[in-house]
Amino acid sequence: MREKIWFILFYPLSGIIRAMILTIPYRYLSKFFGEYRRNDQLSVLVNETEKMTAWRIGRIAELCSAYTPWESKCLVQATMVRILLGYYGIPYIMHLGATLTKDLKEPMKAHAWVKVGPWVVSGRDGHTAFGITATYTSRSIG
Repeated sequence: MREKIWFILFYPLSGIIRAMILTIPYRYLSKFFGEYRRNDQLSVLVNETEKMTAWRIGRIAELCSAYTPWESKCLVQATMVRILLGYYGIPYIMHLGATLTKDLKEPMKAHAWVKVGPWVVSGRDGHTAFGITATYTSRSIG
């Protein structure tokens, strides 16, 4: 039942986040991501319950994004996951990364992913191909 509620919550939330990404400058938008930690590679300790809850939240965000009529790619999904993890008090690490390409039309690609413990719960597809450019953590991580 909880997953159905998450799906219902994520659907309009993904549209709001997408609109924010398109209209709000990054310096203001990044305040929603968590506590800024430069480009550090970090990990936090979590228990098994937190890990499984985070994994389920990530899967529901991915599923919901497949059904939205607007573009709900990695940054939208990572932000949705981060919001719900914050609600449940589960410590997270959100990474933003970039990589250079040889494509003249798109010389750089970006990606966002969220980790809980050592597990990537959102944006796991291809995240290893990106260098970390910014790291954000839950505010509970000191």
